[in-house]
Amino acid sequence: MGKLSAVVLTLVAFRAVAAVLEPTALNEVDHASVRAPLRLAIFSSHVEDIARQKGVSFAEAAAKVRTAGISGITVMDGLAADRIAAARNAGLAVACVVGWPEFEKGYDAAKCESLVSLAVSNGCSQVMLVPGFYHSAADDAELFDAIVRRTRKFAAMAAVRGVETLVEDFDDERSPTCGIRRTKAFLEAAPSVGFVYDTGNFNSPGERAESGLELLPRARHFHLKDRPAGDCRGSCAVGSGVVPIARIVSAARDAGYGGWFTIEHFGATNMLECAESSAAFLRAL
Repeated sequence: MGKLSAVVLTLVAFRAVAAVLEPTALNEVDHASVRAPLRLAIFSSHVEDIARQKGVSFAEAAAKVRTAGISGITVMDGLAADRIAAARNAGLAVACVVGWPEFEKGYDAAKCESLVSLAVSNGCSQVMLVPGFYHSAADDAELFDAIVRRTRKFAAMAAVRGVETLVEDFDDERSPTCGIRRTKAFLEAAPSVGFVYDTGNFNSPGERAESGLELLPRARHFHLKDRPAGDCRGSCAVGSGVVPIARIVSAARDAGYGGWFTIEHFGATNMLECAESSAAFLRAL
């Protein structure tokens, strides 16, 4: 065999090996499609429920939650400082603070500042407000304007300290953010305020859980709430009911959302099991 033939054969063999080793369209990893794990949080009141139901301390309940794969806690205003510390010591970051400022009555500056201070002192950048209520289920233009104005005032104050102000679609007919129509109007009137998408609360006539997807560009936090079949007010482990949680979470991720998802099942009598089941379902998405 001549030298030229040997070189040609060697080159051919090299290319054949390279072709075998090179990833094909079938086995090549599409890094753009690899999703980061969901950032899961749980309400502080749920951790309190676990402690009571299991007969353990709050710190022990927080540790059980962390073991389930949940890494954050959404703190309800009024939670004792030692319980917040216990949650953080268990590895739960403060994902959001929830406050009820009662803006239908006025603007309590001290109360508002304390909510923001609670967030800042715990390394949290979000406060969700349940801003107030109408006197009945009927629309109230005067109270709407007052509540929106005070919410904007709060948001401006919080922003100076690096904290986002959020509101959710709240499942009370007296709320100015009950249902898609009212929530849209509120967010339009308060452009500096972010949206907490509660997957279980779009249950007024003519609405469905996906109604909130049109507000996705304003979403800054999610409350993942599932509903049992035939019970639009009930609660169950996330992924075990009729709300299309996977579809909504997928849409949020596709839109680039990478923030917190707080699991929610108020009233559960087996709160730890619900939390574990919810976390397992969501981690698998």
